[in-house]
Amino acid sequence: MAVVLVLAAAVGLLVLTAFVGPGLGAPWFRVVYVVILWVGPFLLVVLAVLIGRRHATSRLQQALADIAGPALIGSMSPRAALGSLLPRVYGKGSPHEDVLVGVLGGSGRDPAGSDTAVSRGTTAYFRLRAIDEFTSDNDVTWTHDFSGVRNNHTLVVFATSDPVIAGLIPRERVFPLFELWLMDEDHLEDFVPILRENARIGISYIDVDGFNRKVDPTPLRGEEVAVRDYGQFVRLPESLDRKNVRIVQFDLYDLVDPDHVVESIETLSFRVSVRNSSALGYVTWSPPHPCFVHKITFDVEELPFEGQRLAYLVLTSTLQKAGLPTNTVWEEVSDRIEVKVESWMLPGHAVTLLWRPLDPPATS
Repeated sequence: MAVVLVLAAAVGLLVLTAFVGPGLGAPWFRVVYVVILWVGPFLLVVLAVLIGRRHATSRLQQALADIAGPALIGSMSPRAALGSLLPRVYGKGSPHEDVLVGVLGGSGRDPAGSDTAVSRGTTAYFRLRAIDEFTSDNDVTWTHDFSGVRNNHTLVVFATSDPVIAGLIPRERVFPLFELWLMDEDHLEDFVPILRENARIGISYIDVDGFNRKVDPTPLRGEEVAVRDYGQFVRLPESLDRKNVRIVQFDLYDLVDPDHVVESIETLSFRVSVRNSSALGYVTWSPPHPCFVHKITFDVEELPFEGQRLAYLVLTSTLQKAGLPTNTVWEEVSDRIEVKVESWMLPGHAVTLLWRPLDPPATS
């Protein structure tokens, strides 16, 4: 507004100068002419200074933001950086905790990012085998390609029968690398011995010399965590019953060559076999942290029990699809179902395989 007023005053004075002119005889007219002749250009100079100052200030502010902004954000915890932005986008009247945890892959309280994990490439493979009419074994292998998890070599596997605790673990865990199993209470007690007996873990890591080292999936028994030590792995309210939780920790350094010093864990492959109730008619996989999922494969060749015929339907919930079936028709499949996802999935998204018996063919 000030620039507009100065410009208007300068133009008005110059126009008035043209009308007054230097030839008028009265002395006071000549005084007015001289004043106008000097004030008009002066105002134009002031105008130029104001415009230049505004432009220079804007350029200087942008330059300072470009220089100091990344350094300032880099010194903040991921939670503080994203938490300061979300109220501007989502509004101040609603909670943003789920968005924070979902995007960051953890609580994000540590400026070094030691409590967050993100996979830039994930695949999962399920092999389903019928044990009897009501029970099946589920051999699961999933692989995560991390964006670099530094100074963390502990993989923590949680199992719980409490949905409330299952919802808290992704945001309140202490270590970035984790897996979470939500299961019925009848199978919870058997989870730890089964996991320790058949878990196979593989990693690739970069050592301090910059070499990428790979370790194929190897038996690793891990260690069950005592209830009194749960606080070292997850922050749970005192009101929740910790008897509904089982925790097993694996030290990934047990897979590393003793002569190597690890700079970062790059990939993690986890293979385990668990027993499910096939009478439920579904199996589902949800990412423990943000993952760009390439594909999910279900090997169903051995799922039908004693000649039983099954039809299958796959549901996907990702950033691109909201719980929609990949195919709206139930289909009978004899070997494998491969779901090409090629999308980011956040905790809460899922790929689910449904099955149901087919009616036996009519006999004449």
